[in-house]
Amino acid sequence: MIKQQLFSIGTVAKMTDFPGGQKRMFIWLRDNGYLQRNNEPYQRFIDNGWMVLLESKIYHEDPPRIVPVPKVTIKGLAGLKRVIDEQFPVCAPC
Repeated sequence: MIKQQLFSIGTVAKMTDFPGGQKRMFIWLRDNGYLQRNNEPYQRFIDNGWMVLLESKIYHEDPPRIVPVPKVTIKGLAGLKRVIDEQFPVCAPC
């Protein structure tokens, strides 16, 4: 079985040169319909292979709290890169 490579939203922000970093990318993903208010990806992006939803435990509480963690796949990285490049064009001589 081939293990799928997954990227955090912060890593995707760096790899796509997203203006504003991880926090602003989360806001942009929510505003543009990729993530829900609780940062879970919409089902259509899970179904088309762009994102997966993992769980993480926070042990500072008793009992530990489980929180959703969105991750981006290679296919999702390519798709988001294309969309980000269209919405945030780089001007050459600036």
